[in-house]
Amino acid sequence: MTSEQHALIGDAEHIARNKIKPVMVRLLENIVLECGAEKMTFISIVMPDELIAEYPEVKRYHKARRVVEARVQLPFYEFKEADSVQQVGLLLDALVRSIDMVGKIKSLKLTRGDYHMLKSTVEKARVQLVADLL
Repeated sequence: MTSEQHALIGDAEHIARNKIKPVMVRLLENIVLECGAEKMTFISIVMPDELIAEYPEVKRYHKARRVVEARVQLPFYEFKEADSVQQVGLLLDALVRSIDMVGKIKSLKLTRGDYHMLKSTVEKARVQLVADLL
């Protein structure tokens, strides 16, 4: 997980990401996907409306390295004004959306089982993180 973000966001995205990443890594550590992908790179894009066109959403599968890449836009002003729990939620929403995006990559061949497992893992992380943050 990493980000491309505007300076007005400050450390907020980094803090939220650092709460999510270890939980996701732990939940996914023994998962083997049927499609053969071994790693996913998730890049959140947190840019104001006037700059967002320069940071398009991207979905790629690097077959030789077995790496899926997803760059997903977050709503800048909503994220900027949100509290830490809401920011974690917005990042998790973006992770769910990234799964939808990469599911459309034909060369990836993400199975229905892989898709549901990944989405349910994000939701398990959401339950755990919300409980920890409240």
